[in-house]
Amino acid sequence: MNWYGLIIAFGIVVCVVCAYFTAKHRGLEGDLVIDLIVICLPLAILGARTYHVVFSVMAGEKWTFAQFFGFGLDGSYQGLAGLAIYGGIFGSLLGALVFHFIKTRKKLPENKRVNFWQIADLGFTFIILGQAIGRWANYSNLEDYGGVVTNPAWQWFPFAMNVNGTWHYAHFFYESLWCAIGFGLLFWLYMGKRKSYDGFIISCYSIFYGLGRSVLEAMRAQDVLMLGGVRVSLLVSILFVVGGLANIIAHIALAKKNNKKVFIFVDQGKLDASYYGYESTKLFKPMPDIVFFKDRKAKKEQAARDGITVDESGVVIKLDGGPHKDTPDGKTNVKAEKTNDKQSVKTSEDDYEDKWDD
Repeated sequence: MNWYGLIIAFGIVVCVVCAYFTAKHRGLEGDLVIDLIVICLPLAILGARTYHVVFSVMAGEKWTFAQFFGFGLDGSYQGLAGLAIYGGIFGSLLGALVFHFIKTRKKLPENKRVNFWQIADLGFTFIILGQAIGRWANYSNLEDYGGVVTNPAWQWFPFAMNVNGTWHYAHFFYESLWCAIGFGLLFWLYMGKRKSYDGFIISCYSIFYGLGRSVLEAMRAQDVLMLGGVRVSLLVSILFVVGGLANIIAHIALAKKNNKKVFIFVDQGKLDASYYGYESTKLFKPMPDIVFFKDRKAKKEQAARDGITVDESGVVIKLDGGPHKDTPDGKTNVKAEKTNDKQSVKTSEDDYEDKWDD
């Protein structure tokens, strides 16, 4: 059984499912996650492969076009041995950028648009979970380990791993644990009552993962990409930390420049236009199809009082008639039409057709 592929696939499925049900917390449609993975996953795989091959070539190795796609010199398929996580991250960012342009089309209503930072915050909250799971795929291949553990007292799993009879530091486990802690932190920041500006989550990811990888990279002894005598992952990790800090500092500077409050760790109940960047978030202007789980019961009860039947998501499915208490004249704002002797219900949302979502 190909445990490597199975574990990677499991990690992807877990992240997609969790992201789907989490998206609504920030006013995003769950289906957006499905559209996003269709674009980002292929680019992430391509980025991971390209990153590995490019730096291998720069280090003096030779690659053929066929080898890039996993074929050996004899023409047989040998798999994509050599996928770098940082390359996958860059591919995912490219996918988020592509999705940004798709979802900011001028013909879309403003509340149907999604920008790059909103996509990145949602995505990287769960990408780090995928990394925590994916590192166990390295263990299945007995790769991603550190130096030799010579003290018998420390030759036990998961502190160390046995590779062909020799005990090595279990680098894969250390990074998996670090990413699991990071996921807990980012999920709390994303789902907690205190909110921050769009782009804060990916900044925290960059700082947290970059710091951890910078330390752990020094322990790694197997399959290390080098550039000019320096570990490539170490250089990229430092750039991630710098980039994350720069993003946060830029937000603080722009908030002060525009005479606004800094939008970091703010109680959601106290958010208003005085916080820099709040009015551009989905917390302020959620997508129109969003019905938060906690609001569904209240919406159904209100609809019943108004003589309207709604489904589990709070969407109107039948007009029963009766007074509508929210309008001065007692009339409902839902339009009914006769179609083939059956009553159909239309709302103002039906006047807009989003062909991308369809």
